[in-house]
Amino acid sequence: MSDNDKNSLLDTLKPYPFQFEELPVDLIETDSKQPRKVFELRGGGDLSRLLKSIQHYGIEDPIKVSKIEDGRYIIMDGHRRYSCARELKFEKVPCRIYPKMNDGEFEARRYEMQNNRKDWRPIERANSLHKIRSEYKNANEKEIADLVGITQANLFHYTELRDTRLEYISLMERHKLKEYQQVGFTRLIPKLRRVKQYQVDDIIQILFQKINDNLLYRVSDFTTLSKVFSTASLNEEEIFKFLSDPQISTVELSEMTQLSGISTQIRTLIKDLGTKKNLGINLTEKEQVVFEDLYKLMQTFM
Repeated sequence: MSDNDKNSLLDTLKPYPFQFEELPVDLIETDSKQPRKVFELRGGGDLSRLLKSIQHYGIEDPIKVSKIEDGRYIIMDGHRRYSCARELKFEKVPCRIYPKMNDGEFEARRYEMQNNRKDWRPIERANSLHKIRSEYKNANEKEIADLVGITQANLFHYTELRDTRLEYISLMERHKLKEYQQVGFTRLIPKLRRVKQYQVDDIIQILFQKINDNLLYRVSDFTTLSKVFSTASLNEEEIFKFLSDPQISTVELSEMTQLSGISTQIRTLIKDLGTKKNLGINLTEKEQVVFEDLYKLMQTFM
C-alpha cells in the first residue's frame, strides 16, 4: 500500500459528534470478537474490584457502543463495565453512541480506545491515596482501604512508597520496575544495612543491576532478601558474596544461608532470651543451670 493510500485510509476516519444516552441493558450486545476477554466477576481480581466500585459509585466512564440498527447496539469498549452492570441488575447504563460503521473502522477505533490507555505509575497512585487519606482525616485504615477497593496491606505499602527517598523512586522508574517489584523493594529498604565495605546505597545499586539481569524479580525474591538482611550478622559472609558476585541470584543466596538444625535451635534460643529480657522476666532456676552449662560449652568453641 502506497503512502497516498495510507493517507486516504486515515482520512476516512473522522471524529464523530458526541452523543451520550442512558441505554437499556437489553438493547446492548457484547462482541464475541473483542480482543480483551472478560474474566470471572467474583474471582477477587481486577474485575471483582470494578464490580465493587460500580456498586458504590455507578459507571463513571460511559460504555462506548456502535449502532447496529434501531434498538440494537454493540459494545466497542466497556465489556467489563457492562458485565458488572448486568451482575448488579442495572436496567440502564450510560453510553457514548457511535453511528453504524464498517468492520474495519470499528476495529481501528476500538484499538485506539484500548491501546492509548496508560496505567498509573505506582508513585502517582501513592500520591492520590495520600490525598484521599488527607481529606478523610477521621477515617481509619480499613475505611480508606474499603473506600478505594484495596487491602489494608496494599494501602500501607503505598504509604511506604510515598515516604521513600526521591532518588530511590527515580531509580525504580529508570529501571522500569513493575508495580509489585516497587512494593517489594520499598519493603526491603528498611532491612538493608552496611555489609563490610558495601554501604546501603552501594547495595541498592547492586540490587538494581541484579533486577536488570533477571536475578531478582519475583515477589519471593524480595521476601527472601528481607529475611536474610534481618539476620545480617549471621549471614554477613554469604551476603558479601552475593553482593560481590554479579552472577549470584537470590535463590542461590537463600540456599547459602540455610541454617543447620543446631543453628536454628540457637537462633530460637537467642530470640526467646531477648523476649524475656525485654519483658523483664527472670530465668527460672532450671533455666539458669542449663544456660550455665551452655556457657561453659560455648567457651570451649571460642
